[in-house]
Amino acid sequence: MTRFIKSAALAACVAGGLIAASANAAVTLSDAFSGNWNDVTTQGKGWGVDILTRPNGDRVVFLFGSTFDNDGNPFWVTTNFDIKEFEFAWTGKPLIKVEGNTFSGNQPVDVTPIGTIDMTVESCGEININITPNAESGFQAVSQTLAPIQFFASGVEQKGTKCVYETKFAGCPAGTTAGALPRSCVLRGVITHDMTLTNDTTWILDGLVKVGGDNTNQTVLTIQPGTLIKGNGATSDYLYVQPGSKLIADGKAYAPIIFTSPDDGVTSSREPAPKDWGGVVLSGNAPNNKCPIAPFDCRSEFDPNLRYGGNDPHDSSGILRYVQVRYSGYIFTEGREVNAFTMQSVGDGTVLDYLQAYRGGDDGIEFFGGTANLRHMVVVDGGDDSIDWDEGWSGKAQFAYSKTGTGFGEDNGFESSNQNENQDATPRAMPTIANFTFIGGPTAGDGIRLKEGTGGHLVNGVVKGYDKDGKACLFITNAPTYAA
Repeated sequence: MTRFIKSAALAACVAGGLIAASANAAVTLSDAFSGNWNDVTTQGKGWGVDILTRPNGDRVVFLFGSTFDNDGNPFWVTTNFDIKEFEFAWTGKPLIKVEGNTFSGNQPVDVTPIGTIDMTVESCGEININITPNAESGFQAVSQTLAPIQFFASGVEQKGTKCVYETKFAGCPAGTTAGALPRSCVLRGVITHDMTLTNDTTWILDGLVKVGGDNTNQTVLTIQPGTLIKGNGATSDYLYVQPGSKLIADGKAYAPIIFTSPDDGVTSSREPAPKDWGGVVLSGNAPNNKCPIAPFDCRSEFDPNLRYGGNDPHDSSGILRYVQVRYSGYIFTEGREVNAFTMQSVGDGTVLDYLQAYRGGDDGIEFFGGTANLRHMVVVDGGDDSIDWDEGWSGKAQFAYSKTGTGFGEDNGFESSNQNENQDATPRAMPTIANFTFIGGPTAGDGIRLKEGTGGHLVNGVVKGYDKDGKACLFITNAPTYAA
């Protein structure tokens, strides 16, 4: 910290003799925003910004600059305050004056409140500052627009390499409407043309939002890293990608794409909960033993109007990488819920990697047939099975972790079926799963439950704590399962 403050002292001189309610949106502050930020109108005037992370994951903004009094004596001005996930604006934060001592000294310093500061983060390239000084301070009010110091050093705008918020919010695109949240746009109905959900916007799913038609009007929906997508809260909100269309949701480890409850954020007085919204559904044209021949008419269990299935094992429904789904699992009727991630006849041309399901009301991920492969799956505190498969899924999964929570209906680690109506249906479910750790709890079901004719190869796994009411780490039932 000392090294950073020393360098900031050279660049961060506050303009004009100096320089609460919260808002939330997609921008997630991290140390990618840390550095020196200069006033865009005057070089050499600005602030040092440091985003600090506590051991528990909470974050703090530390903002500091240097200036001079009327006699030419230097002093520091600074503030720091906690920030919550998705916050981008803060008002009325106390600003203090710090003077005395030196970098090499060890003497007391004088700290004096001099006013309040407002801060709004627009993008990786813009922060706005407003200062309201106390009357007795003798300072004037100041407003500044700041840009990273790299812009001034190079003449070309440069942002942190891990900062993904390239543009500021400028309004909702055609086909969407402004939402109630700041910087939000509402998606409804069917997306019929290629579209990108940008990370400067909080996107709201209002009811069933479909991408493309059923192998018609094939559409690509792209979601930028760091984008926030929420349910609307009043209806069964979920995203459904039709066969033939694609979802390109390619996040980053430091900027995941987040689907979540409308109450997940600082603007809601209600705590988010499982089943607050639906989930993410991909439907494809890969084989399925419930509809193995043309016209491949498999139907979604949560909506019989939605078809899936085909004969292309290498079909692609896009990319899901570094994607979180929180508080999903909306109940349509008993037994008809949407999982956090639902894969219906999805082919092995699809990329599923680094996915997390958190506190969903139904399964973490369920495969209905298909050949899709999965890597790096985390399921935490789910309301049903962690990984479920049916209808002849024959893909591969590697590196899976599941941890049950305090208990609101958790079921099995793996729940595995070939087909409930015809347990010997072909193609038989025959996935290969390796490197998995499943930790049960007081309300969990079986660790691995194999039933209804499924086959499979399970390698190198740890299963622990599934012992409620005689449950087991491994449970096998139905004669076709033993014979598979």
